Amino acid sequence: MWDLCILGGARTPFTVWAGGKRPDGAPGGALKEVDVFDLGAIALRGAIERSGVLPAEVNAVAFSNVYPTNPQTVYGARYVGLQAGLPDSVPCLTPNMACGSGLYALVAAARELEHGADIVVAGGTENISQIRKDFLLRSFQDTAAGGAIGKAIEALAGHHGIGREAQDQWAAVSHRRAAEAARAGRAAEEIVPAAAAAADDAVRPGPDAAEFKDAKPTFGDAGTVTRANTHAIVDGAAALVLATPAAAAKRGRKPLGRLRSSAYAGVPASKMGWASVPAIRRLLGQAGLEAKDIDLFEINETFAAQLLLDRAELGLDAGRVNVNGGAVALGHPFAATGCRQVLSLLLELRRRGGRYGVASICVGGGQGIAVLVEAER
Repeated sequence: MWDLCILGGARTPFTVWAGGKRPDGAPGGALKEVDVFDLGAIALRGAIERSGVLPAEVNAVAFSNVYPTNPQTVYGARYVGLQAGLPDSVPCLTPNMACGSGLYALVAAARELEHGADIVVAGGTENISQIRKDFLLRSFQDTAAGGAIGKAIEALAGHHGIGREAQDQWAAVSHRRAAEAARAGRAAEEIVPAAAAAADDAVRPGPDAAEFKDAKPTFGDAGTVTRANTHAIVDGAAALVLATPAAAAKRGRKPLGRLRSSAYAGVPASKMGWASVPAIRRLLGQAGLEAKDIDLFEINETFAAQLLLDRAELGLDAGRVNVNGGAVALGHPFAATGCRQVLSLLLELRRRGGRYGVASICVGGGQGIAVLVEAER
């Protein structure tokens, strides 16, 4: 078990990629001209400012990026750090665990604290608008699973009796929750503006399950997975600042919360949508906790069907899962999602006076990752 402070964090708006359309029918691409490293730097600067530390106090950066936008992407996190104004002396590494990269960056940052650092930054950045559409679509073909990731989800949904209606209903719930969080100002508490974007733009403001009925199945006429009940594709970045308890106390900073533990799991690639389940079970086992002890969960909505499967397998009621909307509504900027989840969890735990939160993501190829956080009381 760790006892590592999360001082604060920030994220950019999550905006529909240039290849898609916003719910109002307008074209996406609000962040398409922003360099992916500049996007990460915006989130990093925001997180540092909100955490009350100075750039010169940061000892290391773990910042993920999944999809390369140009040849300079090989320099990854180093460019994020430099463009955020960190000193040249601050080393930066670029962890990659596909969709789980944001959470993995958090774990990598924690290990830096275990090995002598005082203050570190974790984050992730993605600008899908700047990559070729055919490249993106081909990446959704998981050769380890024998085909499209979504098709594997279709099979899991069918096996567990999760139908189209249930998936569409959850998708509508995700949008309603995200829209309400925006109206109430909870989303704004996380966001720092980027370019001309000041708010998320993939969220449907007042959806009804009927809105999803016209969406065509992605995999054959009898399919249940559609674009409407799958995560939105968006651009965005997120970052968190971590510190040892001694470093936080020295600077008089009350943490937003604490990172307590992490866990991974591997499953057959064809069952990747189930991989969060063993990851969360392993995490809880390490901490000596049960699902009932966790106040809030953030489980990535790669697909509504996958989220419903995870909920059923873990015995979670809907009122504790993705309470301010998930990736179906907000979108899933692959490398950034994990840090967004943790920031959302800790802010909501503080609002509710809760204690424990779990964030988890399933990963193509058949992997899962989960982290346990505790709100500062």
